[in-house]
Amino acid sequence: MDETSGLIIDLAKDQRLEAYLVLSSAVILVYDYIITFDLEVSLIWFCHSGWSWTSALFMLNRYLPFVDTVNGLWHDFVPDITHDACRLSFQATGWLYVVGISITEIILTIRTWAIWYRDPKLAVVLLVFIAVVWGPTFAVMIAFTKSFEFGPAPFPGFVGCNLVAANQILLVSWVLLIVYEAGILILMTYRGYVGWRSGGGNTALFTAIYRDGLLYYLYLFVLSLVNIIVIKVFPKYIILLAALERVVHSVLASRVILHIRDLATRNPSSSGELSNIEVSSTEVRLHPIRFRRFSHTMSESTRESYNPNVE
Repeated sequence: MDETSGLIIDLAKDQRLEAYLVLSSAVILVYDYIITFDLEVSLIWFCHSGWSWTSALFMLNRYLPFVDTVNGLWHDFVPDITHDACRLSFQATGWLYVVGISITEIILTIRTWAIWYRDPKLAVVLLVFIAVVWGPTFAVMIAFTKSFEFGPAPFPGFVGCNLVAANQILLVSWVLLIVYEAGILILMTYRGYVGWRSGGGNTALFTAIYRDGLLYYLYLFVLSLVNIIVIKVFPKYIILLAALERVVHSVLASRVILHIRDLATRNPSSSGELSNIEVSSTEVRLHPIRFRRFSHTMSESTRESYNPNVE
């Protein structure tokens, strides 16, 4: 076997590794869907407050990953795919990934803004932050999806598309994502610290909004950081963790919404104070569920800043 043939075989093996990670991500997606489907039916489909933009964002975040995951499995495991079909499939995957992750970030950003009591100044900052990060991200995706090059099957029995080259500019997109996640994580961490200092650390509010939100976002941040490290150490693995990133973003954002609504439904008289974010066509509304015991533990500054009559 000559050196060129050996390189082709190694490249094919790397692509099989990526394909198996796509398959593993699909398993995670389906498993999480199965164990949370009952909550989705009761808290989203038949929610007593009706449908809102939150519900629409949830459905997009929840079901788009099935489209791009199936597409990824198709171009990784179906034999005898033409180069044109491979190119279209990979381009669709790239755009589905960036749109899907941006929807996840919108959901988590809205929740972050809500726990800052819908501060108008913060809203402006967040809009600028979104434009600065996601504008270049979409520009990067345009360049990346035009750069795919495919080769013939490297050996008999090879299945899927044989991607032989792609623009490394995608790394910029991953870096921008982690910058955005770091910014939101800082905002959530600070607000969680304020909530903890005010005496709400053991309440349903703290658990559902601050602690779980912080942990979920920390998981996403760490995963994005690992992805960047892998790409820097092994540049050939530019899309190795893309499917996993996509699925984990979707799963955690869906769980944020489901957990908040579940607690609001199951604990109407427990200690704590829980705000369920609803996005209407014109505004984000905080529908508070008031609990007596938590109001006694709030500091004066927190009590004054919190308006229980926000519509």
